[in-house]
Amino acid sequence: MSADAVVMLIVAIVVVWGGLVAAVLKLRGHPDEQRPGEGTGEDR
Repeated sequence: MSADAVVMLIVAIVVVWGGLVAAVLKLRGHPDEQRPGEGTGEDR
């Protein structure tokens, strides 16, 4: 692979993994709140 291809590969990896890490950190700091009755099976 050429140097340009390696640089683009590294940039793509950093963008994808950086976005994943940012999303995890955001959710750890501000978890989604469930509405009353949501996810408990009460609406069946």
